[in-house]
Amino acid sequence: MSKLEITNPRGRSWPLVVIRLVFVCMIAGGLAVVFLLGGAYVWLARDLPLIPPYDAIRFETVSQVRAAHGQILSEVYSQRRYMVPVEEMPPLVVNAFLASEDERFFNHSGTDLRAILRAAYVNIRSGRVKEGASTITQQTARTLLLSSERKMARKVREAIVARRIEDIYTKDQILTLYLNMLFLGNNSYGVQAASRAYFGKELHELDAAEAAALAVLPQSPGSVTPVSKPDVVESRRNHVLRRMHLKGILSEEDFNAALAKKVQAVRPKNNLRERAPIPATKAMQAIAPLAKKSSSVPVLAGEGGLTATTTIDLGLQLVAQEVARDAAVSLAKRQGYSGPIAHIEAPRWDEFLQRNQSFLAISGVSQLSPRDTVLALASSVDSGGVHIQVTPEIKGFIPLELMKWATKYTEFPKKNKDRARTSLDGKLKSAADAVTAGDVLLVRLADPNRPKPKSKKRGAKTAANDVASGSPEFQLEVFPGPQVAIASVEPKSGRIVALVGGSDFDISQVNRTESIRQTGSVIKPLYYSKAYDMGVAPSTVLAGTPYREGEWAPTGDKDDTKDMTLYEALTRSENRISLRVFKTVMDSIGISGLNDWLRGLGFNQTLGGYTPEALGADASPMEMLTAFATFHNEGIAVKPVLIREIRDSTGTLVVDNRSSRDAATSLFDAISLETAAQTEDALRVMTEETAFIITHNLRNVAERGTGRAAKKLNRPVYGKTGTLPFDVWFIGSTHELTTVTWLGQDLRERWLGRSKEKGRVFGADTALPAWMNFMAVATDGLPVVDDLEEVPEGVVIVNIDLETGLLASSGGTPMPHLVGTEPTEYATENDWLAIDEELADF
Repeated sequence: MSKLEITNPRGRSWPLVVIRLVFVCMIAGGLAVVFLLGGAYVWLARDLPLIPPYDAIRFETVSQVRAAHGQILSEVYSQRRYMVPVEEMPPLVVNAFLASEDERFFNHSGTDLRAILRAAYVNIRSGRVKEGASTITQQTARTLLLSSERKMARKVREAIVARRIEDIYTKDQILTLYLNMLFLGNNSYGVQAASRAYFGKELHELDAAEAAALAVLPQSPGSVTPVSKPDVVESRRNHVLRRMHLKGILSEEDFNAALAKKVQAVRPKNNLRERAPIPATKAMQAIAPLAKKSSSVPVLAGEGGLTATTTIDLGLQLVAQEVARDAAVSLAKRQGYSGPIAHIEAPRWDEFLQRNQSFLAISGVSQLSPRDTVLALASSVDSGGVHIQVTPEIKGFIPLELMKWATKYTEFPKKNKDRARTSLDGKLKSAADAVTAGDVLLVRLADPNRPKPKSKKRGAKTAANDVASGSPEFQLEVFPGPQVAIASVEPKSGRIVALVGGSDFDISQVNRTESIRQTGSVIKPLYYSKAYDMGVAPSTVLAGTPYREGEWAPTGDKDDTKDMTLYEALTRSENRISLRVFKTVMDSIGISGLNDWLRGLGFNQTLGGYTPEALGADASPMEMLTAFATFHNEGIAVKPVLIREIRDSTGTLVVDNRSSRDAATSLFDAISLETAAQTEDALRVMTEETAFIITHNLRNVAERGTGRAAKKLNRPVYGKTGTLPFDVWFIGSTHELTTVTWLGQDLRERWLGRSKEKGRVFGADTALPAWMNFMAVATDGLPVVDDLEEVPEGVVIVNIDLETGLLASSGGTPMPHLVGTEPTEYATENDWLAIDEELADF
């Protein structure tokens, strides 16, 4: 060889070697990438949470308080959510979310490569993040198991979890999770909560425009909602509607109709304030300790989902609340007018009217009704009335006749002799004496059906001309100073059907049915019943002379009360006789024995054994109601029940207060409850005979005594009035219900009447009318039943001569007696009063 030659010993050319080398490198690189990706997958997936079985998932949902017939009274939640399976959702709602969030949901396995590429292209062109590519499955994974941090590692972990979810759950299950857990603003989680919050509708009631509006909310739920930015929601909604139209989900006609509709959120309902605030609040307090949290992540906590069913009859509850407010306002008007809400100078009148108009619009008041109490501006005043404006458009007139109560509010002087000259029920002679132009007043529309009084006064003519010109009539109103409590219970079952703790829940949330007040004379039947139980005959005559204990003479020195029977003394609520009855009971059984008797009746306060307690002790309206209900329940203890039952999200009973005597209890459950319940003997706190006698006496109170106005109810009533300077009462029963009404001053800053000694406010003319107004509705249409028609075997009814307490030769007053305690002698014209000698000195 002339030259040194290097040859391939295997005879292969260089190109082949290079290709082979490249191929080996590619395989090695591919393996390296596989190992690298595998390692990254293992590292990223090392602490991913386990995906729970679908049936094990428990979202935090709303706990509800319901009335006896199922109406929602209030809701308790930190996340407002109502679970709805996707199969129960209307297709329109599901398709709207698919069009907005994930059109290819049924065609991918957790991630959508096409969507990722499209989003990358759009974002690169725009130079900013304009479009996302997360699928519904990825969003579910993020919300259910992962955080919301914006990092690439989180996106990869999200994709891993999404793929696993697709392997474990069905598409319908994923949609159910997604549509129930996503946050849609306004503390609404899930489509059902958002539908109720923004549109006041159930899902099946939504139209295409509303469904599409909900579907755009996941993009920025914290800042863009139908409430905060309806225009932005409308723009995004229209984009979703176009996609639904292109997909053939909406017809041309439906599409155009949906585009034309404005996005407008409704005023949210406030069931707590508008329906039954006091019962709902008490039920919410009972629910709170029962809500449990697991150790799982927050979204799977499963808190809530409880349903508390109360015994409240919502119809009667609303009536009771209206009666309570009217009673408090009526009493406040009798006390006088304390002045305008504010006074505004003329240059600011237009500003006030515009703001008042905006407030009414926000409050959802589109048209005034006689039940709406609103602010108004006095634009001009003459002797015959006040011209007012509510808004720039709404004008009216308050005639003098509808504000005659507005004499100056009676502030009592410190000297007692001056107090006696202070009067109630004033009669205003000129509207100008109470109101000036620029005053901000509280008013409401007058009843258009009220009778129009005839008058020759110039002011009345002005009012008539004003009405004729088209201006509506208003009446002057007042914020009530006095407070009120109403509670009504079924004695047989213990169900509380109505519970009102004040005149206005917005002003005060105190439940006055549980507040301790002075009872006055409503305490009397509690110890009279013990006297009857001891065998003291109702026909026993006691002295009506002034009562004294040492220097203490509570009934004065005038000898102006005649001697009378116990039965008649309770009927008339006579204090001197009652003091002697109380002393008789105390001498016989002592204070411990009397307190035991009272506790059996549901009176939980402890008396000190002082004789003044006979004329009034401390107790709550609910305690007094329980005692009177026990009388009416034939001596069997009544335990008032507000919460009938509480069930968890699975329907399991957590709290069970159902009664076999409750009409809402099924026959099977009633049999079970009756079997498990205590016997009547175990619950009896007084004999049937004693209960009959005291109830009979209370009927006489309602027919002939201080409560005789109750006769207008045209059915048997058993009740008692109570009157004190700061408190007035009436507690009464019909066959169906026992109801208490109380009115009084919270802080006892002024007497209800004009003076302590000469007040004009009594249980009979203030508390009893409120009781009548409620009971007239509660008993309307019900059959009249006489509970005293059947006389117990141990009781005999005899006609008693009221002057002597002996048997009446003719006529007389029927009085029940325990057999053996009735008188056997007949009264004659020459008989002296048969005063009980043992009690004559008291």
